[in-house]
Amino acid sequence: MNLNSVRKSRAALAFVLGVGLSNIAVAQTAPTATAPTAQEEVKMEKFIVTGSYLPPAANSVAIPVISVDATTIQNSGNDNSLLEILRKTVPQFNGNANLGSTNANVASGSTQGGQQLALRNTYTLVLINGRRSAYAPVDASGGYQFIDLNLIPVSAVDRVEILADGASAIYGTDAVAGVVNIILKTDYEGFETGGRYGWSTNKGNYAERSAYIVGGTSNGKTSMTFSAEWVKVDPIFAYERPYSATTYGTPTFAGSINVGSSYYYLDPSLNAPTVTTGGLPAATLVANGTYLGPRTSSAQFTLFNLSRYVTQGIANERESMTLAFDHKINDSLKLFGDVMYVHTSTASQINGQPINSSALAVLPAGSYPGAGGSSITAGLYGNPFNVSVTARNRLVAFPRQYLNDDISMRGVAGLRGKINENWSWEAAGTYNRITENYQNPGVINNTHLANAIVNGDFNFFARTQRAGILEADGIVGIATGGFISKLGNWDAKILGKAFELPAGTLDVALGAEYRKESLSAVADPLSQLDPVTGALGWNGATTLYPFKADRRVESIFAEIRIPIFKDQPGAHLLEITGAVRHEDYSDTTNPTVPKVTFRYLPINDEFALRGTYSKSFSAPTLYSLFGPVGVGYTAPFTLNTVAGGVINNLQTNYESGSNPNLVPSKATNYTLGAVYSPKAVKGLSVSVDYWNIKQKDLVGSVGSTTILQDVETNGPASNYARAVHIGSFTGPGVTARGQISTGVPDDIYVVDTYVNISKQDLDGFDAAARYTYNNDAVGRFDLAMNIGYYLHYSYVGIPGDPVRETSGKSTSYNWTIPRWQSYTSLNFTRGSYNAIVGLRFLPALTDDEDGTHIPSFQTWDLAFSYRFGSEIKYLSNAKLEVGVNNVFNKFGPLDPTIFTDANVDISTYGAIGRFIYVDLKYKF
Repeated sequence: MNLNSVRKSRAALAFVLGVGLSNIAVAQTAPTATAPTAQEEVKMEKFIVTGSYLPPAANSVAIPVISVDATTIQNSGNDNSLLEILRKTVPQFNGNANLGSTNANVASGSTQGGQQLALRNTYTLVLINGRRSAYAPVDASGGYQFIDLNLIPVSAVDRVEILADGASAIYGTDAVAGVVNIILKTDYEGFETGGRYGWSTNKGNYAERSAYIVGGTSNGKTSMTFSAEWVKVDPIFAYERPYSATTYGTPTFAGSINVGSSYYYLDPSLNAPTVTTGGLPAATLVANGTYLGPRTSSAQFTLFNLSRYVTQGIANERESMTLAFDHKINDSLKLFGDVMYVHTSTASQINGQPINSSALAVLPAGSYPGAGGSSITAGLYGNPFNVSVTARNRLVAFPRQYLNDDISMRGVAGLRGKINENWSWEAAGTYNRITENYQNPGVINNTHLANAIVNGDFNFFARTQRAGILEADGIVGIATGGFISKLGNWDAKILGKAFELPAGTLDVALGAEYRKESLSAVADPLSQLDPVTGALGWNGATTLYPFKADRRVESIFAEIRIPIFKDQPGAHLLEITGAVRHEDYSDTTNPTVPKVTFRYLPINDEFALRGTYSKSFSAPTLYSLFGPVGVGYTAPFTLNTVAGGVINNLQTNYESGSNPNLVPSKATNYTLGAVYSPKAVKGLSVSVDYWNIKQKDLVGSVGSTTILQDVETNGPASNYARAVHIGSFTGPGVTARGQISTGVPDDIYVVDTYVNISKQDLDGFDAAARYTYNNDAVGRFDLAMNIGYYLHYSYVGIPGDPVRETSGKSTSYNWTIPRWQSYTSLNFTRGSYNAIVGLRFLPALTDDEDGTHIPSFQTWDLAFSYRFGSEIKYLSNAKLEVGVNNVFNKFGPLDPTIFTDANVDISTYGAIGRFIYVDLKYKF
């Protein structure tokens, strides 16, 4: 079938389904609805469906869904970060794809204050009320592609449903490891307001402040729910934590110079050395007390502590407003929708930009004495030595800051109705626009700095520059950028009972979807590479490019549930569900993916077996398809020649960046599990699920060294032969082995753009147990445990590489992947009193780089609350809670080989330490 015929078939299906856009798979706050019989009225209620289009049967356990309800959210001890709530309470969220407030150092540009969530550390689809949102705008700058959880107010969330299974057949791209469905509060009755103040007992006086109001009303025909929230979180600096209070790693700071491999340090009592005509020998400057030395580079490191100006936790302020509504037009038609407005301001920083005398290289060689080189000539520009030296400096009073201001506006409007007693439909539209204004103070204008050195306004050899000169000469400035992400979505579905079978009703859902996504970026001129020199105008800024791209996606989908047996010997219930989805992309290939699910209850409702098989995919990002292509030179490397020799410091022409020929990565998913809820033990439920994910065609790059060495060794038989050209980037390829070593480096061109190349396999078990004991004389106890266990998490970066196992290890590829991880909570309620105990546990690991043993880690949380009655007039219906997270003030185990910035994986173990909070909530 060609594209036009596919589009015509979709148009016909869309006409059958009705106009508008649909909420594909969400339920909100109403109880689970059972499928009505042919004689019953089809009700247009919202139903809980994460992972299926079809309303679930009563007590359905066909798919592995982890529910994080309002009580779990409240008991987590966190009220400002949905990411941190889920990372704590759902141990299946681990690894370096779960980034949030602790991504505050040199890699902060990958998220720019956003919060990224990834089940099992791989592609995960995040929905709000069952439908998509726009990606974070940082995607337009070359950052990560993700749904920013910092743009979702916690106070507006009713619960989170987590489908721990591949679901591209249901939802499309990104639903590889699973789906996170964030369900907002609706049909709320009354009003509640509250606030929190919390603080860390550790150095720095880290604090969190928040306030919210939630209210709703209904007249039986129209209902509205409103919420507003304000959150402010302080930054955490590296020097404020014991594991990172002293961090070395650079010889570049004020007072530091080197002559070759010998380093010298200006006497601390001096601001700048005295310069004599022609300069003095190093030995003389040491003897007269001007400099200390000579020193090795590693010894020079210990003179400058990097941690003083570096953030580990991002400063964050958020204001938000949400509104959900529905209106019953008549008995067969209902209007519904929601609106969300969120404004966030985030800030992080690192040390002032390290600079050395190579700054003079931006001036034309010969335009000034010493210009065009990487060292300062003897006796010139403050150099007291009688030889050329590399001078070093760092403007510590001007740290490089990353300030992001985001505004998200999201709206949904739709209709749902019934056709007859057996069939209903739903259609809705979504629009989401996120803008981000980016500022990067503390960067250095290279040209202004070089001119100031030559003019004598800036002394590289001085600790402190003349007051006001940095501003007057425009040496320090602010890099800027702006990014916009937009999503427009239309989808519709029809569902109902096709016909009756001996074991029950055959249920069907059909639907269609149209989606348009767009990304754009602007950047100031100095943040872009100069097309002639290949250099940035700013020293220390992130390279940014103007960028604009969009895509259109058209989808059709279907799902069918077939009852096979019911109330038969050995088959109390057996049903099979199948789903399929086809998507047409405007910019890449068009996947079709299936899913099959079974649910089997052999004896009664107490014990159930379940399993799934599915194909999933993740489409390449717009930036990886259409982003800028970088042109320059490879890093110097050593080539082993075919003739048996070596060539040191080889460099060739190099092209990297986007590739419009990328295709979606693919995955195969399996799950098999059991659920046991014995009636003899009331309140007990236990589940165990095995899961398996195999991914291929993940996007990455090979690396110029690998390409050139393989082509040198294998010639045209190399897998990378097509990446090497002679004479230009589009010139002819190699024709024989050894052409890299015998050719002229300037005539060799390597194309190392993104390609579908990597693969990874991971599998393991999820286990959960819940038990509720209620005794009127004692109280109610709610015990819950959730465990995530990896059997394997292996990957292959490029074909031919060995398989690397990361489960139970800390690695540079995945960061911390514990073999298993658990969260256990006990909630006790008696009358107006409530107490909560929480335990998070991670076992010991191995550092994959040096084999170091990384100890186990655990944190305990405690909280106590009291709900006031009428005994205190002005506190009636108020709830006061006092809690302590991380009671014993534990910090993560040291692992400096992998985590060179903080010495600890703070994204996994946290950076706050002991945290005390006081909450006051009032209902009226």
